[in-house]
Amino acid sequence: MTASEKMPFTVDPTAPLLNYWRKPVAEVASVDMGAAAPGLTDDAVKERHRIFCFLLMAIIRRFWNGNKRGPMGLYPAREKQKLASQDGNLSYFRYKGDMLKTGDNYRINWDRYLGHNIACIAVDGNGEVIDFDFNHNDFFRSSAEHAEARMVRRLFSLTSISDGWKTGQRIPERSRAFSLKEVTLYTSLESCAQCSGIMSLGRVKQVIFLQNDPGTYAIGNIMYNLAGSDPSDQSSMSPLPIPSALVGLGQFDALNAAYANFCATLRAAKAQQDKGHAFYVSPDQSTIDYESSITSFLCTDAAYDIFDAGTATFETLTLKHPTAKNPAVDGSWTNAKCLEGARQFYKYADVEGFRGSPHRV
Repeated sequence: MTASEKMPFTVDPTAPLLNYWRKPVAEVASVDMGAAAPGLTDDAVKERHRIFCFLLMAIIRRFWNGNKRGPMGLYPAREKQKLASQDGNLSYFRYKGDMLKTGDNYRINWDRYLGHNIACIAVDGNGEVIDFDFNHNDFFRSSAEHAEARMVRRLFSLTSISDGWKTGQRIPERSRAFSLKEVTLYTSLESCAQCSGIMSLGRVKQVIFLQNDPGTYAIGNIMYNLAGSDPSDQSSMSPLPIPSALVGLGQFDALNAAYANFCATLRAAKAQQDKGHAFYVSPDQSTIDYESSITSFLCTDAAYDIFDAGTATFETLTLKHPTAKNPAVDGSWTNAKCLEGARQFYKYADVEGFRGSPHRV
């Protein structure tokens, strides 16, 4: 680096930032997955990841709530989510909150909107699901209650209860869960700057996401490239962001394509002031929402159908590599035991894991 290219602040001469300083954005925002995650060429490893991706989809579908603008009004893209027994000629309708498929007198269809249909699960190196959490921005009236950030905070709060999870190599005089070097988070969307930062502070190993989010500006990739490695064991200082397409999840492309179609539909509707294709119309028609945000998309029937299909796969999944284990962790569970554990965890979440309330304590 020449004197004229001197950085405006002091940087360790071995830091990755120095290497990327004069390189194009495309290079710093792209991760060489072949070098970063060579294990993803192993079909058994990919199958293991898909188990947890499908579990996440099942949990999201179980607690699905698309009432972003409230339960009353008109959501043209939520035809399947209307409450039954309503005259089809009405100018507005009431929509379901909890998309339970079977009637249960002990469960309430909760139509209050608690947060976006965005969630994540944490899985330890052994293959055991630690816990799950949802985005709760609306519930807490805060834009900082994202699923991954809440999950990392929950992981550290749980360390006082149990330190038996294989979250990373034990640090002397610290709980095993002080380090999350063997924890993988599976999340709905490519992580934002807040969540990427919190996961980096927690030393989460990797994050596998179900769908791209253009609003994150590939910040997870950038942080992974610039954070460098821990000199003690060469582990990454920032989680490796892995699109679920790389583990063979077909829903990744389906969600991205459906979102692109949603955006195109909303843009055309706004240009033509076509409220019949808006995202939402209030009962008195004073509010017409044409916003094509990804959180609005995750309220629609198109998104729900993809999560529903993922849930069906989870319920009927058969494994091609049932005896495979995590090669990075001695004594880890087999893929078959991971699937069994994931299904048991879903049963727990279905009954006890109410959105917006504490669980797994």
